[in-house]
Parts: sequence; structure tokens; C-alpha cells
Amino acid sequence: MHSSSSLSPPSPLVFTPIELPNGVRGEVLSVCRVPRPGLPAILPSADVWRPLLAQLVADPALLPGYSVLKYSKNGEVFRARFGGGDDQPHDVVCRFSRSDGRGASLLKRPSRAQRNLRRAVRLLHVGVDTAIPLARIERTTAPRSSWLVTEFVADVVDLDQIVLTLLSHLDRRALRKVKAALSEALVELFTRLDDARLYHRDLKASNILITHWDGREGPVGTMLVDLDGLHHRRWWTARRRWQPLVRVAASLRDYPALCRTDFARFLQRYLSRVGIPTANWKAHYRRLARNAIDYARRSQLRKAHKLDGFTGS
Repeated sequence: MHSSSSLSPPSPLVFTPIELPNGVRGEVLSVCRVPRPGLPAILPSADVWRPLLAQLVADPALLPGYSVLKYSKNGEVFRARFGGGDDQPHDVVCRFSRSDGRGASLLKRPSRAQRNLRRAVRLLHVGVDTAIPLARIERTTAPRSSWLVTEFVADVVDLDQIVLTLLSHLDRRALRKVKAALSEALVELFTRLDDARLYHRDLKASNILITHWDGREGPVGTMLVDLDGLHHRRWWTARRRWQPLVRVAASLRDYPALCRTDFARFLQRYLSRVGIPTANWKAHYRRLARNAIDYARRSQLRKAHKLDGFTGS
């Protein structure tokens, strides 16, 4: 009789530890079991990664193709170009996180980069796509900081941009077909998260990337990014299941490209997939609309107190 661990599939990613001078250590991806164009199954060795990561710590602005994507008081996200083991460069996205404290407890808990790497591996393990983490390093002495390097995913568009601008360029027949395909892809995403008891507290439209959004180059797919809000919940409640739906609905509720019928059709598909009777879908829809309005109102109040786009030192 086999144990449950022997029946579980192998981890989709395998990492090798790496150490750099000045108390910087981490891990680099050595085996990738997720099919990806441009990513071989056996990736560059730690010796190849070491000088690139050392430059990342010393001065990332000197890396080829360096360009800032997002900057805040807690860190920055930037794009760069790293050379592979065959000297073929490939684009990556780097997320640098500054420490928010200096206490001894801060040094004991996992860094932000380490937590997000674990979340990405868990997502890929349950069949939810995300940007593949290639390397993670962190300074082990105070003040603590960490870097997470992931693949740069080309030819994707976030759901927010699709609904805000791209849907308006379609004729009526194509629009109906694209909306149905997007709805099915989102139902699949939410269902997989639900089955794995993964809860994302910030699952807004801009954090959902769509591949082949119009269905012309292949089936519509989804990817999750910005994994800071992703958590695994041992105890799964109806409230946990409902909240991600509310957040996405709140981020899309004021866009004219979507109507109430679109939200209703999505909700009926989702209820059917998770085994909730659809006979009373109208009550669920009214609840979703009411909660989305309340959440959007609270979100605006929270943003008024944040330094979004912070550019100071």
C-alpha cells in the first residue's frame, strides 16, 4: 500500500542553494517541469547565476535592459536582461523588497521573496499558472532586504486592460464569443483556487493576466501575479470562497464594456462548477453586487491614505 506522499506528483520546480558575499544567500531554479517557451528543463547552474545576482545586489541599474516598472517606499519592480548558460540573454522581472523593520523576529521569519516563491510553487503545483520564479536571494543581516527574479511573460494582457479598452474594438458577434471564453477561463481559475483552498485577498482584475485573450492564437488562459495576498487556508468557509469574487467584481463594476448580464452569466457558471444550486442565483447576484459596492467604497478610503507611486528616498 502506497503512502499519500508517494502518490503526489513531484514539485514542478527544483531549486539549488546559492551563497554570495556579504551575507547574501538564496536559491536558483535548476529544474523546471512547467512547459515554457525559452526555458529548458535544465537551467543554468549556480555558477552562471552568481555574477548576475551579485550585480543585482550591487547596482541593478547596470544590468542590460534595466527599466523600472513600479516603485514605492517598500521596494521596486523592474525589468532586466539576464544571460543564460548558453549566453543567450532572456528578459526577467526583478522584485526588490526593503525591510519594514529591524527587530530580531524579522530576521527569523521568511523574507517577502521567499514567501512569494513558495506561493508561486504552490500555485503551479495545483495547476494555476503564474510567472515562474528563477532565483531568490536575500540579505541575512539587518537591515534585511530580498530580491525575487521571475520570468518575463510576453504576449499577455491583464484583465483590467482587456475590459477597459480592448473589448470596445470588437464587433457584437466577436464580443459575445470573447466574453464567454473569458468567463469560462475565470471560472476555471476560481474553481482551482477554491479546490486548493487558496485565498487571495487582493484578487483584482489587474492581478489576473490573460493569455490569448481574443482566442485567435489559442485557448484563453489565466495567470496570477502579485502574490503577496495569496494564502492557504486549512479551514475553508463560504466567506473565504466569496471574497475573491467580490474583489474582482469591485474592480470591474464601473466599466461600460461589462453589463449586469455578463456578471450574472459568470456567477451562474461558477455556482454550477462549485456545486451550489443555481435556482437561487438571483439572490447570490444581489449579494455579490451589494458587497462589491461596499468593498469599492472601502477601497477608495484606504487608497486615500497610501503613498501609491511613492518616489522619495
